[in-house]
Amino acid sequence: MDLNYLLSREQISLMRADVAACESSRASHTGLARGYAALLDAEPYPFRNSVGPLAD
Repeated sequence: MDLNYLLSREQISLMRADVAACESSRASHTGLARGYAALLDAEPYPFRNSVGPLAD
């Protein structure tokens, strides 16, 4: 999968979660961002770390 696409979608999901009007929208966008983060973590991308807004 294209890393730029995944990075873009993760960032868009995080931004949408930040401005969500309700908790269910925020949860949906956060869930999408976590899904993209999982896909990115599975890729050999040396500049990414798991420290950030989605780190457990």
